[in-house]
Amino acid sequence: MPRPRRTDIPYFSPRLKARLHEALNMRSVFIEAPSGYGKTTIAQNYLRERLPEGATWIRHVCVEESPQAAWRRFCQTMKKVDAHTGKTMLSFGLPDEDSAGHLAALLRELPCPAPFWLVLDDFHHLAPHVPAPIWKAFLEHEAAHLRLIVVTRPVATRILPYEKAGILRLSADDLRLTETESREYATRAGIALNEAQAQELHRRAEGWIIAATLYLRRWNERGAFAPAFCQAHDSGLDDLLRDVVWDNLDEAGQEWLLRLSPFDAFSAEQAAFLLGTARLTQKTWAALQHNAMLRHDPASGLYYPHSTLLDFTRRRFAELPEETRRDALLAAGDWCARSGDLENAFVFYYRLRDYERILALDLSGMKGEGLLDTPGVAYVPAIKDIAANSTRAMKAMHPLSAIALALDLLSANCHEEFGALFAELADIVETEPFATDQRNYLRGELRLLESFTCYNDIAAMGVRMLDALQLAGRQTSLVRLDDSWTFGNVSVLFMFHREAGRLDGELADMQTYCPHYLALSGGHGAGGPELMEAECRLHRGDADTAEISGYTARHQAALREQASIVIGAEFLLGRVAMLRGNAAAVTGAMDNMADIAGQFPQRANRMAADMARSFLMSLLHQPDEMAPWLREATPGSLARRFFVQVLPFAELCRARYLLLSGKPELLLGESEAALGLATALDYSLALTYGHLHVAAAWSMLGKRDAAADSLRAALALAVPDGLLLPFAECWPWTGPLLKKMRPGVCPEMPPAFASDVFSLAERLESGRRAIAGTRHSARGRFGLSRREDEVARLMADGLSYGEIAQRLCISLNTVKTHLKNAYQKVGTSSRSDMKRLLS
Repeated sequence: MPRPRRTDIPYFSPRLKARLHEALNMRSVFIEAPSGYGKTTIAQNYLRERLPEGATWIRHVCVEESPQAAWRRFCQTMKKVDAHTGKTMLSFGLPDEDSAGHLAALLRELPCPAPFWLVLDDFHHLAPHVPAPIWKAFLEHEAAHLRLIVVTRPVATRILPYEKAGILRLSADDLRLTETESREYATRAGIALNEAQAQELHRRAEGWIIAATLYLRRWNERGAFAPAFCQAHDSGLDDLLRDVVWDNLDEAGQEWLLRLSPFDAFSAEQAAFLLGTARLTQKTWAALQHNAMLRHDPASGLYYPHSTLLDFTRRRFAELPEETRRDALLAAGDWCARSGDLENAFVFYYRLRDYERILALDLSGMKGEGLLDTPGVAYVPAIKDIAANSTRAMKAMHPLSAIALALDLLSANCHEEFGALFAELADIVETEPFATDQRNYLRGELRLLESFTCYNDIAAMGVRMLDALQLAGRQTSLVRLDDSWTFGNVSVLFMFHREAGRLDGELADMQTYCPHYLALSGGHGAGGPELMEAECRLHRGDADTAEISGYTARHQAALREQASIVIGAEFLLGRVAMLRGNAAAVTGAMDNMADIAGQFPQRANRMAADMARSFLMSLLHQPDEMAPWLREATPGSLARRFFVQVLPFAELCRARYLLLSGKPELLLGESEAALGLATALDYSLALTYGHLHVAAAWSMLGKRDAAADSLRAALALAVPDGLLLPFAECWPWTGPLLKKMRPGVCPEMPPAFASDVFSLAERLESGRRAIAGTRHSARGRFGLSRREDEVARLMADGLSYGEIAQRLCISLNTVKTHLKNAYQKVGTSSRSDMKRLLS
């Protein structure tokens, strides 16, 4: 029998075929085994060949890259399944524990009206970056026409039980060849082995199909198997690959593989660029494609080296002389920079410590700690190193990137490194030979950057922003409109009121200076000044005027898609409605906050909506309805969720939960750190609430003197500006003590203050009772919000998600969120049960 030219024919044993036959009727197939077990071959050469007529086949290959880049690429692929779902996933950014529930629901209920087969290959690269519940929900998807095939090496965390209806899990045991199957594989490849030879093949390969393939190739070419090989030792596989593949390549082919080894996949154009040639020779292509060592994906035009060969080549690459490795990594970085892949360009250049090339990149779009935390490169340590070790000449050549680097350092709280870089940049801008227009623009950018160091002093920030606008003469490159102006805070007053007795002056400063920043940033922060004024009026007890200003703020913010300020305006309108006992308006405000967080689901917006809703629930004395992450907070858990500028408000909400839950000791234990942070940030309102909550805790414990001391501290901060609302909102705990205080005993409190607070507190309590009764009667025993009730009833009437979204003018994701909450509250997962229970 003539020997065949190739021994890598796809082989599927009768035992494996029986399992794969089940896959055709499964909604998901999970294939998990080490490299070289033929996982991709199963997908490409068995399942794909059985694709139903008219079905779409998409293969998404996960590669080793930054978590954010990996998630973005996955979302782009999901757009091919359903455009709205992919877009929504992308808007959430890299998933976290807070967005996991939303994204899990989105993928579980993924619309897929036509037959669609989606393969996630090398899933182990993407899996660790995303919370396991999301993958579990995706594997359990409810789309009748979708077939999901996940191909992966063993993942650290099991994301699904082995037994699950509608899901087929294949493991290495299913893919490993038996002795009989090894012999049959050889026969199919045209190689007749006797019993002893078949036993030797199986003993050497141990059922590992990539090893069996390589042994058969050696037998086919040399008439003998390679030296002894054991699957458990990488060196054994290295010897086999070297003997059968590597040594059969010429020097050019070996160099080709080494220079491409930094990438998991590559295009022909990319390969030619990395090798410095116009094109690759046909001989090189043929040698590498032989024996399935290089797989081509026609859809993407990319070539994928077999993972075992890639791992082997990377080990060889690490042994090359340093100069050779540097040359290859430099070419890899240049390719990424040329093709717009700035994150990977940054990684390659940083591995070389090529600071000049790093600064030549556009660093303004690469903000945030962890953005480039790929193996070997953590972002914050990297930017500290770049700032310290790049030369003055490099920074002068690329000043905007250096300024963006300084902003990243400031955002990462690297104040010492920021100060040193800022001083160096200021000197560069003044002494280097820039053209006049460029010098002024850079002066403006630095002046704006300097203003950020003055947070939260409005006047100090404002003067610098005015200078920045006059110097730069055009919009800044440092600010993006989709950045949260409030960092995720729900109160502008909370952020910018810093000095007792100066609130009116702070409001005037905001009105004077904020327009300059709005002009400089293209509208970033629109509605902020109006919201601060509205909050001031509300805190002084003027709900009517506050409401008008609140609507103005909401309108101005919505025009520029300033979601965090829209949420803050809804929060204010909810507090106004609370004073009036308007249940529908309170519920409407909470629904609107959820809607805007659904439309702009960045983490800061989602957290802001959660905090605002939780605070309103605390005013209704419903602590169990506050966000779980507030109720279940542990030491340090809040700090991990927020920018430091937001943390005091989260701690305020947490304190209210502890008071309502009867845990004054725990509140006192947490209060010292909270008050310390509020002091450090000059958050006067946070200190006011903080002292009030401490007073409430001491009062609950019967410590009247300690409670009175804390109450006087709160009065000293609030009385000079006539701030009544904090005391009214804390009246159930501190009201009795406040009523007993007299101006002579407590000089901080003017004669009418207590009566004004009492009047506002009475309105608040009357409103709370009215709302509690209305909410109970309107939506009965289930406690549904107005929007949850609307969505649930429309769904029960047979409307689809899309029809509900169109009817209520909300996003599809918001529909799913409300419906998920309604199912949980009603205690059913059945549409028919929901209709019966709500009727």
